[in-house]
Order: sequence, then C-alpha cells, then structure tokens
Amino acid sequence: MSSWRPLIGTQRDRAERYLIVTIMAFVLTVAATRWYLELAGYPTVGGGELHVAHALWGGLALVIAALLPLLWVGQRSLMLSAVLAGIGVGLFIDEVGKFLTTSNDYFFAPAAPLIYGSILLLVLLALLVRHRRPDDAAATHAILEALRDAADGRLTEADRERVAELSREATEDAGAGHDDLRAQLLATLESSSVDSRLAAGGPIARGDARRWLERIVPARLERWVLYFGLALSVVSAIGATDSLVALNYEPDFFDASLVDAGRMQLPDDPLWVVLLFAVNVAVGVSAVVSLGLRIRGSDRWLDAALVAVLIDLVVGELVAFYAIQFLALTSAFWNLLLLGITIDLRIRAREAVVDDGTTRT
Repeated sequence: MSSWRPLIGTQRDRAERYLIVTIMAFVLTVAATRWYLELAGYPTVGGGELHVAHALWGGLALVIAALLPLLWVGQRSLMLSAVLAGIGVGLFIDEVGKFLTTSNDYFFAPAAPLIYGSILLLVLLALLVRHRRPDDAAATHAILEALRDAADGRLTEADRERVAELSREATEDAGAGHDDLRAQLLATLESSSVDSRLAAGGPIARGDARRWLERIVPARLERWVLYFGLALSVVSAIGATDSLVALNYEPDFFDASLVDAGRMQLPDDPLWVVLLFAVNVAVGVSAVVSLGLRIRGSDRWLDAALVAVLIDLVVGELVAFYAIQFLALTSAFWNLLLLGITIDLRIRAREAVVDDGTTRT
C-alpha cells in the first residue's frame, strides 16, 4: 500500500449524497426567500436603524452545520449538517448583491446569475465526486463508517452489501497490493456479531419508495410530460427565431422599460435577450431531433432529450437569470423536473434491456 497520504483526507463514502442534500437545501432556500420577500413586500426585521439581514441567520446555520460533525458521530449528524449548510449558504448568498455594491443593492442585476452559477458549480462538484473510483483507502474508510453505523444500530443489510462490493472492487483494482487491514475489517463487517446489530431498511433501502413512485408516476405519464416539454421547447424556439428576425430589422423591438419587473433590474442591453433567444433556438433544435428519433423508434431519443434539457439548464437558465432575473425561477424548476424525468426514463430503459434484452422506452 502506498505511503502517500492526501493533504485533506480520503473521500467520504457516499459523499455525493450529502452534497446533493446541501444543493437541494441551497436551491429551495434561495427560492423560498425570494418568493417570501416578494409576497411580504420586503419587510425590515428590526426597528429604526436596526435591520437583521437574513445573511446573519445564514451565518448561524453555517456555524451549527460546521459544529455538528465535529461534536457528534453518525449519519444523522452528517445529514443535518448537510441540510443546515445548504440553508446557511442559501440565506447568505441571497444577499450577495449587497456585498458587491457600495449602495447595498439587494436587486443588483448580476446577483441572480452569480447565485445560479454557484449552484451549477456545486452540481459539477457532485458529479465529479460521484464518478470518482474508490481506492484502497476510500474502501477502508467506507467499512469503518459502516462499522460505526452498526455500532449505532443504523446499518442496513443493503448498505453492508454495498460497502462489501465496494471493497471487492478496490481489491480487484489493487491486485496483489491490497490492504490487509481492510480485509480484516471486511471480515468483521460480514461477521455474525454485526448481523445482530443490523437495522431494518426503510422504504428507500428496501426499494419500496421506488416501486411506489413507479406506481404513482408510471413511465407512460413521464413520457407524455417529456413530450410536452420538448414540444414546448420547439414552440419557444419558433417564437425566439421570429423575435431574432424582428430584432434584426427593428433594433428597438425589445424595450426593457416596458416590462413590469417590480424592483428587479433588467438589463437595458438587448444582447442578453438575443443570447437567450439563441439558446432557445438551440434547445428547440435538440428537441426536434429528440422527437424525430422517437417517431422513428430509435432508443437514442432520450439522449437527445437529455442534451436539450442540459443546454437549457446550464446555458439558457444562466443567461435567463441575468436577462429576466428571478422571473426565471419557474422555468428553472420546470427544467429540473424534465431532467429528473429524462434520467428516470433512461434508467428504466436500461433496466428493461437487462431484464429481457429489449428496449421499452
């Protein structure tokens, strides 16, 4: 086993799960805060010259999130830390406009794309963490965490099997240089002394939640929602193309001053609107390809649909959050729904191929 040790440490087992929870809490906090302030008329918490900004509550949540894994051991402390970290970052970064302007401008136009861009960076980090292959050290720490969960009475049979498989994969990659300590820890994890400490798996661990979801939301319904989303993208692309042609002949076709955006600052430069329309056209083209492949019966239609949704989420929404500010929240959540449906349909299609060698999408 190599004597090299990472500067920070070994990646935690299922680290992407905690990171995804943080991202979800982050997104929901920013959206809920913006919607609440809009509905409440942007109230002041305090009196006179005193105003308790919600960034302070975000800082408190971040402090608690940092202390929890330092003071307590276990999945619950980590999960609660992930939730509070997302809430804390969401409350803090929501006021980024105040920190970037001398006038403490909460409605600073670049704040919205900066917030959305930070979310995209966290998602990218989650993808990198998810696709990192486990090594000897990571597998050893995964077993140690599983034994810790067993000591707390929270280890399920499914988790034990997953960690054991992770260890076997690491052994195959390491070859003759595998870790003897890990082999001994794995033997302990698979021993009868741990059997008596196993906890009954919840609905997610048993697969019940997945089966309930498939019963409530069948694949047929998911496909029709995706068809509708792709068709909507095509219609939007046609409208965007028409608007681009109109802008070419009439530069004043779009006038931001005519849009009622409330307190939000919309950019005066039509370039951002042009970019938004251009992205809509690109998404529409991908949607046409996807629908065309579906009509031809090709199983690659979901790949094209995924490309369309990702272009809209990564590029389109980033531009939209600057061009129309937080009015883009609704379309962002809609695209997230389409992304989830597309990924689920791809998973179901792969499972169908494994089951009987045919593709049913």
